[in-house]
Amino acid sequence: MNARKWILAGAMALGMIGMTSAPAAFAKERDYDEQVKYNELPKPVRETIDKERGKHEATYQHVMREGKEFYRAVIDTKGNDKVIRVQPGGNLLTEQEARDVPDREVITKVKGTDAGARREVRLAAGETGGEVVDFEHLPGAVKTEIGRLAKGNKVEEVVRYQHRGNTMYRAEVGTGKYTRYIRVSEAGKLEGVRGDIDPGEVVRFDSLPGSVKSKIGALAKSGKVDEVIEYKRGGKTYYQAEVNERGTDKSFFYTVDGDGREVEGLPRVG
Repeated sequence: MNARKWILAGAMALGMIGMTSAPAAFAKERDYDEQVKYNELPKPVRETIDKERGKHEATYQHVMREGKEFYRAVIDTKGNDKVIRVQPGGNLLTEQEARDVPDREVITKVKGTDAGARREVRLAAGETGGEVVDFEHLPGAVKTEIGRLAKGNKVEEVVRYQHRGNTMYRAEVGTGKYTRYIRVSEAGKLEGVRGDIDPGEVVRFDSLPGSVKSKIGALAKSGKVDEVIEYKRGGKTYYQAEVNERGTDKSFFYTVDGDGREVEGLPRVG
């Protein structure tokens, strides 16, 4: 009797252990996919993806699917986008081996309901064909010039676009009042640094309307007003002043409307 009780108790205990450990194991292996940046990919994965994509841009995800871990890259081939799956060690997986969702579903999820659609970016007058590109894979001269002008500030986004038949790159650098937009040609030549996407028209500080001039002067305090840009948006006129911070090599930007009121939160990126 006692022996039977011990056996029964042991079986129940093992059953309880199995029940309590099952949720933990399930949680560890549950499916997920998360967007990651190129520099967050393991080196073997980067090497495999680079061979597959050549000079094309790509979007990356870290995936766990039915207990299998892999990295997924959606390659923008300028036609039918290509999806590849790579193990952490760098080996390619087929869709079936990864037990992953179909390519078309992946592309639709990454790029929206229209699989061929690209994210819309705001462009200034005379600019066309804008698309977001990866800073790490810019042409050497372009990357070097943007990096030099960023002066240690984070490059938030780079847009490649066409202007008067030429390929140009616009980098958004820094945050807040230190946000600036650096324009560089395909040859790496600096075309301008402004605080707003719209290049607008440069105007003399002395020629500004009285209320605008007074407000910019008050905001600049002891800083030097290097440049003022007048531009239109939504039927209104705005003035953006680039101010050099005294004693440093930093420039920051203030925007004032036609009535001399400071404008905060003015949309910069579409």
